[in-house]
Amino acid sequence: MQIADLGDWGAVTLAAEYDAEKDVIRVNARAVARVRSTLGEAAADRFVACAVAHERFHRAHPDATEAQAHAFALTESGVDPGAFEAVLR
Repeated sequence: MQIADLGDWGAVTLAAEYDAEKDVIRVNARAVARVRSTLGEAAADRFVACAVAHERFHRAHPDATEAQAHAFALTESGVDPGAFEAVLR
């Protein structure tokens, strides 16, 4: 897992990505910084855990829906991915 600058996505922030070519999950450093500045360090840690769980699910199930990945991230990390949507938009 890497924390990396995933670029500017305009009004929406890309939270994380799975790079199948390099078999790596990258969590967007800009998103982590935004969560940290708005909600604090503990929330930033929870965000990273949730984002990694979400991307791990996509890695294992490439054809899965976002809803399925969100449900897995909630179960795996104990954090609802929706908790960060307002901060990242």
